[in-house]
Amino acid sequence: MKLASKSVLFIIFGIMFSCSIEKRVTSRNIIDNHVHIMSPELISLWKNMGIPFSRPDYYYSNIDSILKFNKAEKVSLISMAYVYSSPEFGAKSDKVKSQMEAENNYLASVKNKYPKRIKAFFSVDPLQENMLEEIIRCHKILKLDGIKLHHNASQVYLTENEHLHKIQQIFKYASDNRLPILLHFDNSHPKFGKNDIKIFANSVLNNLDYVNLQIAHFGTSGGFNSKTKEILDTFIEVFKTNNKVANQNIKFDISAVCLDKDSEGVNKLTDSEFKELANYCRKIGFEKIVFGTDYPLYNSDEYLEILMNKLQLSEAEINLLLK
Repeated sequence: MKLASKSVLFIIFGIMFSCSIEKRVTSRNIIDNHVHIMSPELISLWKNMGIPFSRPDYYYSNIDSILKFNKAEKVSLISMAYVYSSPEFGAKSDKVKSQMEAENNYLASVKNKYPKRIKAFFSVDPLQENMLEEIIRCHKILKLDGIKLHHNASQVYLTENEHLHKIQQIFKYASDNRLPILLHFDNSHPKFGKNDIKIFANSVLNNLDYVNLQIAHFGTSGGFNSKTKEILDTFIEVFKTNNKVANQNIKFDISAVCLDKDSEGVNKLTDSEFKELANYCRKIGFEKIVFGTDYPLYNSDEYLEILMNKLQLSEAEINLLLK
């Protein structure tokens, strides 16, 4: 199981970007459901590895700057603690536990500064031995709001029984404690698709009494292509055939999907792809879609402007998206 390349992960993390869109949508009380934050220590680690950043450090790590530049009234703020277990990002087995804890602690410190504006999603590598311990600590002691799982960065394969069991444990804890989960589902394996969704639905979601799930980037790692359509079509099929899963609180976030620029190996959408994406949004239903930017890839004004103009959304659709 080869770890996904850095170029794939960059689109996930939204590290490199440029801002050129005129900001005209500023009057709405926007909730951005997908915003990244990095501790100064994580930024330093990546810089020492030669990973480039296109903005000053505070753009990624300082909560006052993030709220200023993002512009959303409220944000779901995401820890990136999961990267510390990745060999590609310099993981050292004797430090992973303490590094993950420190990253989640940093998230807690900024959440405490703006508790009414921030919903904080701590993160774990679900394949780590101490993952439940860290989940309980973040939930019970740090009082954070939800769990972020990243199946690409952690290379989770639900087709492997050990991986499936660990995911079942996390979702069971979340269900029992009414915790939301923000899931980057795509693991970038060439065969990722229908089978993974069916395992997820039948062996994870179907066993739970409570689910509050946000699936990042329409189920893939950004952009809109044949894989995105396969993932969405399969979920739609599951919703039609499995009433229990269909009635659960499952939403798809549109962050990093409606790309008007190339972004680290993921191509911007063509006019015909924007049109097809709009059709898929209506096929899923805007009541099942949540607004998110993948900041710092975009800020909320920019991305909402792109969605409105490129997808030609009606006022009713915009209101459903932003509810």
